[in-house]
Amino acid sequence: MKSTTSSNPTTNKQLVKSAQQIQQKSTFISEADYYDYEAELAQEKSDYYHLQYGY
Repeated sequence: MKSTTSSNPTTNKQLVKSAQQIQQKSTFISEADYYDYEAELAQEKSDYYHLQYGY
């Protein structure tokens, strides 16, 4: 599949802008997922200190 770019600078700017908007939307996570992730990090940190320092 070929991809072509336009020689028109305004069209290229629009394509870049739309790609950035898609990227921003795809990196959004829900609040519940955020807190689950934070809990996992806290557990990993706790496990690390427990193994490293024995407490």
